Formats: sequence, structure tokens, C-alpha cells
Amino acid sequence: MMEVRFANKLEYHIEIDKNVLSQKVPVLSILPLLDNVVVHNMIDSKHKMIIDIFINKNNELVISNPVYPKLSPAETNGTGLNNLESRFLLLMGQQIRVESKGSVFNVYLPLGQSI
Repeated sequence: MMEVRFANKLEYHIEIDKNVLSQKVPVLSILPLLDNVVVHNMIDSKHKMIIDIFINKNNELVISNPVYPKLSPAETNGTGLNNLESRFLLLMGQQIRVESKGSVFNVYLPLGQSI
């Protein structure tokens, strides 16, 4: 739906090795992260959003996007990331990592064998 809404201004680059497809993350872990991208960033013809999804060398699923802050920040309370953190702690006993490097925002989700 987001690709239709933003036409050619939103892309997903997904690079996942077939050998890690048996590893899991809790259901609906990625959706709130993609929603956060839309809520917190400008996406228009000057700010094309390319979201990268890949597995890093630490066996984490990484969701990475450039940061194009909206002129007026979104009114949020961080519930999405807090709920995701709680889900990972409860179901996997592991923490997610969130990293903001100014122009890039990354979320690292640890992978597990079964959920």
C-alpha cells in the first residue's frame, strides 16, 4: 500500500540470503518500522525514500533508511519501538538495537531459530 501511496518515491531493497530464511523474527516486527519511516520522514520527489533490508555479519535483520525529517516533527510517543523491544525481550530474550547516525536510521533485529 505504501508503494502505491508514494508512487515512485518509495523503494525497498531487500537482500536476504536463502540460507537464513529458516531464521525468524516475531510476527509483525517489520511493519511498525516501515510505518515509522513514513511517519517521521518527508517522502516526495526531492526526498526519495529507499529502505534497505538485509542481514548483517552479526546475524541481525537490518532495516535502514535515510533520514529526511519533516518540517514539523510527528507527534508520537515511541510506542512502536517500545512495543517491538518488549516483544523481542519476551519472545526471544534478546534486545533490538536502534542507531541514528544523523543522515541514516538503522534498526537491528536479532534472528532466532524458532518463535
